[in-house]
Amino acid sequence: MTSLHDILEAATSLPDPCTLATIIRVEGSSYRKEGAMMVFGEEDTRFGMLSAGCIEEELFHYSKDVSDEKWAIHEFDMRAEDDMSWGVGCNGVIRVLLEKVNQTYREHLQRVKKYTDEGSRIWMVKNLTLSQTLFLSEEGHRFGNWEREIPVLSELKNGLRDNLYIQCFSPRPRLFIFGAGEDAKPLVRLAKETGFFVTICDWREALCTPLRFPEAATCVVGFPKETVSQMSITKHDFVVIMTHHFKRDEELLTLLLNHPCRYLGILGSRHRTARLFSGRAKPKWVFSPAGLSIGAQGPNEIAISIMAEIIQILREKNDENHRTIPSGGKQQTHRSGSA
Repeated sequence: MTSLHDILEAATSLPDPCTLATIIRVEGSSYRKEGAMMVFGEEDTRFGMLSAGCIEEELFHYSKDVSDEKWAIHEFDMRAEDDMSWGVGCNGVIRVLLEKVNQTYREHLQRVKKYTDEGSRIWMVKNLTLSQTLFLSEEGHRFGNWEREIPVLSELKNGLRDNLYIQCFSPRPRLFIFGAGEDAKPLVRLAKETGFFVTICDWREALCTPLRFPEAATCVVGFPKETVSQMSITKHDFVVIMTHHFKRDEELLTLLLNHPCRYLGILGSRHRTARLFSGRAKPKWVFSPAGLSIGAQGPNEIAISIMAEIIQILREKNDENHRTIPSGGKQQTHRSGSA
């Protein structure tokens, strides 16, 4: 799935004006949620998706009529299932905002991308009646073509309220993987494909290389005491320990417990993790065995189970599709045998 960061990249890198499409309202269920975006360029160039292919063709034609001065909002009823409708059983109504990305707006979006790349959040407030946009950073910086009263930053919430649409752009989620073995390759690949900024760390220089991990944003070589101090891990970050080396894992865990994060997954069995903790209490943000219990076998399935758990935690505020995974079966085979 194309991330908002990829959409910003596309909208700011195209040489010619393009049209930005944003879902601003969902009633019922839909393929994508409020805040999802895609870009329509000239000659039918497209980046991203807003549905399962149901409405993109219509939106492309509508995008031709959007001007710099006036936005357009189109509503699609996805509830019908007959051959003449858009619906594919989504059972929802979505409203899509179309706006032209001219040079001025492109510069604003470039600033948004710069802020998020540097780890800051940006709030976007749109007055749909006046076709005006305000961007507000966490530091209080503001830009755009807004001519109204500036809203209070702490009171902003995502969504459509009367004639205002509000959306927060958060930094790309970061995943730190300690351990550059073969089983880390599919995890790095899946994390990259799902929009994560991935850092791979290992003390073995021959393993931790861009050639082995081309999808990783950064490869950091060094022993735990060296690498953990370089990471600047925050409470928003995700971490996985998978070195398959007990003493290294023990050292990593001791160091990482001083850097609380959103998710710390440890590969291996519960018994092995208990040995790593040596009687210390396990914080609630530590997950072991890492990954949802789906009976995964082999590196690819194990990577899927870990990314599924990470994404579930990342999306925990929107738990419409959350469901408890039965625990009656055996755990994944990787959880029982790490050294």
